[in-house]
Amino acid sequence: MNESLKIKVRLGIGLVFILGAIGTFIFGWMERSAGNSFNNIWMLAIIMLLGAMVQLQKIGGGENKIQDKEE
Repeated sequence: MNESLKIKVRLGIGLVFILGAIGTFIFGWMERSAGNSFNNIWMLAIIMLLGAMVQLQKIGGGENKIQDKEE
């Protein structure tokens, strides 16, 4: 797979994780307002944000490697 396609796939995965984290955080907030247990839902949102950060960091690290190879 070429590098630009890998970057696009990682960016897509990162954005899906970020949007999913926002959605689960809002759902957890609604559960909290209703008086239900919400800690596990917010933990899922945190894990999704961490996954998004990992994917986005891999994009940044890959660009530096490509530039180093050209020089």
